[in-house]
Parts: sequence; structure tokens; C-alpha cells
Amino acid sequence: MHATEKFRSDLDQALRRAGERPAARLAAARGFFERQFPALGPEARGALMATFAAKWEAGPEPAIAWLSGLGSILNRDYDGTPLPLEDWVDLRESFSLDADSMDMELLEYVMGLVVDHGAL
Repeated sequence: MHATEKFRSDLDQALRRAGERPAARLAAARGFFERQFPALGPEARGALMATFAAKWEAGPEPAIAWLSGLGSILNRDYDGTPLPLEDWVDLRESFSLDADSMDMELLEYVMGLVVDHGAL
């Protein structure tokens, strides 16, 4: 099983365990994300979770799809989840917040995708 497949499977399990209440599901998704990527800097993680929360308000299912795509990026196994240009810009800005303390390989991978998607 690839890292992205495992991430998705584990995310689905966390959401199922949270039940049907939207607030519990949002909290479960956030907590899961933070446990999966503890090496992300606090500012980058906070910015990404703020984006996720805003997307959640617009609709939980698209927000979960976005988080799943983000997980594939952070696992350095981008699955091609379609993201609009503003999401790539947001990703660039979020990662720039902690660039000086982030894992260089992950930073290079993410910024390479940002460039590939015209957001630099």
C-alpha cells in the first residue's frame, strides 16, 4: 500500500469513528492531519488547517477530498488531485511560513509542484 492510499484509508477510519456530527468530523480530520504530519512547522500547519476549515464550511465532502489530495502531496506521492490555482498559491504561501525550519526534501517537492502548476 502506498503512503497516499494508507493516508486515505486512515483518514476514512478517523472520520467514521467520529460519527455523523459535522463538528466531530472536522475535529477528527484536523487531529488526524496533525498527527500524520508533525514535522510540518506550526505556522504552515495552522495555515493549511485554516484553509481546510474554510473549505469545510463550503462543504465537508469537497474539503475531505482536498485534504486527501494535500496528504498525497505531503507524502511526496501527488495523486493528481485537481486543485485550482488559488490552492497552489495558498500552498506556496503556507509552506513559505516555515521554510527555514522545514524538511528540505519536502519543501523542494512541494515547491516543484507549485512551479509545475504555475503558482510561483
